[in-house]
Amino acid sequence: MGAGEGGCSVTYVLVQRWLSDRMWLDASLLTGAGFEMLIAERLAAHGCGSESEYVGVLERSEEEAEHLAGSIAVPETWFFRYPLSFELLAEYAGRRLREGANELRMVSVGCASGEEPYGMAMAALHAGWEAERVTIDAIDRSETALRRGRDARYGAFSIRHEVPDWSIEFLRHEGGTISVDARIRSMVRFRRADVLDRSVLASGGLYDVVLCRNLLIYLGADARARLLAAIRDSLVEGGMLFVGHAEQMLAVEPRMKRIDSAHAFALERVAEPVVQSAPSRAEPVRTSPVQMRAKGFEGVSMGLIGRRPAAVAPSMERATESTLESARDLADAGRIRESETMIRSIIARKGPTAAALELLGTLRQALADPEGARVLFEQALYLEPTRTTSLLQLALIHEKNGESAKAERLWERVRRAQPATGNDRGAT
Repeated sequence: MGAGEGGCSVTYVLVQRWLSDRMWLDASLLTGAGFEMLIAERLAAHGCGSESEYVGVLERSEEEAEHLAGSIAVPETWFFRYPLSFELLAEYAGRRLREGANELRMVSVGCASGEEPYGMAMAALHAGWEAERVTIDAIDRSETALRRGRDARYGAFSIRHEVPDWSIEFLRHEGGTISVDARIRSMVRFRRADVLDRSVLASGGLYDVVLCRNLLIYLGADARARLLAAIRDSLVEGGMLFVGHAEQMLAVEPRMKRIDSAHAFALERVAEPVVQSAPSRAEPVRTSPVQMRAKGFEGVSMGLIGRRPAAVAPSMERATESTLESARDLADAGRIRESETMIRSIIARKGPTAAALELLGTLRQALADPEGARVLFEQALYLEPTRTTSLLQLALIHEKNGESAKAERLWERVRRAQPATGNDRGAT
């Protein structure tokens, strides 16, 4: 079924029903011109003459079902997304170690290509844990994403915000890519499964930490409630759940207490039901997803023809003074142009900073402008010569351009920028 006669829109009811029943996607994702265009393209790709014929393809082909769901609910992630949440995770892991815990068990739900569970592993080692005493399960239903995670090699667009200094020793330079140190890889167990099957999380025993970010916003209300119940039941008392910045209030319930830590977006599993305190700042609320099209630096999609949720930055809704954190919120929500405009306004009023220029460089990458990104990262390094994220990004840009000598000089600066610990600090 394509466009109706006279240009009338069609809604692809059978595909909508199949996606709602099998993938549990929110109904608001399954309407509109972008969705209809996507389904029309998939019908054409498989030579289907009718919608029902395409539903048959979805029934027979897990690969096509995975491709379709991934085009609608884009499985996008990067290293240290929401950096303050990883700082909070490291603090919690250190506290568990000081309390005498024998092991640290964590799980990344909807792990996509693996940057987040690897970040969890780095935070655990930073907190003082030995790798052998840490277990991290990384669960996703996309075999394509899991293969990328197991491969553990990433391009420049897997680094977008601040990279903690303590993470650099675990990131290796390999011919134009960044790979993850073997110690970190050994701590993560990738597994293909559907986390909406409650037995999946229950089979792993209790976890100290669950990271489930930007999955809840894609699910229908019933599916979201089932997943949150499974996560709650899989956490130890005092365990922590980390979610996306538009999801914290969705996850609040009597036994999940919101942690009031700015930009960490975390909750604690408590023994007794609690009355939730009012948030200290306006939190983003669930809104209908909106279409977003922006091509990434390495060809990684940031929305493609599907939708991303419109997680609105609090400062934009309340018309308070714009800040760099507000601009980051907009960027994380896929609102690249608005974020760039806000940052340039901040620079015009307050002057340039390395952090602002670095974020602008990242946004230029998202908009397929590597030359503009290069200039901005160089400006950031002029103001702060040891800023590791800008050094990493600039090195990868030069490598992509075939300028290996320039790239190697930047990698050497990355190594020198790190405090000495006796460890090899990140290049092969």
